[in-house]
Amino acid sequence: MNAIFKHTFVRFAFVGGMGFLVDLSSMLLLSMWIAPLLARAMAFWIAASSNWWWNRVITFKKAEQNSQNKKAAALQWLQFIGGSVIAFVPNWGCYLILMSHPPTTPNATLILLWPYLAMVPGVAMGMMLNYAFSRFWIFSQTKH
Repeated sequence: MNAIFKHTFVRFAFVGGMGFLVDLSSMLLLSMWIAPLLARAMAFWIAASSNWWWNRVITFKKAEQNSQNKKAAALQWLQFIGGSVIAFVPNWGCYLILMSHPPTTPNATLILLWPYLAMVPGVAMGMMLNYAFSRFWIFSQTKH
């Protein structure tokens, strides 16, 4: 198991999975009081901040310790949020497309779950962009 977690992408995906749960939980809670699209947008900020923290302490901990460029946490968070906003564009676009084409099945469960199931493809697309930004820019060991 430790051999698997040696790989940065695996740790990043693990943190991303935890972030997805934060995203989903936030959306579920927020959508009790506000429209799903607004809840989705707000949940993004909560999950992105959570992912920054966990990536800092789990995924890129070694890079943080070895870095010649010790970034202030606030700057690093802003960069992470900036990269996440860019990665959110295809995430949000995919979500909007899927929400505008809900299932036509009479299955009530699928219809109720659709706003949450529609999150999955966009999150996967955003993860690839977020990993590239995180690995090669935000948590990079080189001086900026």
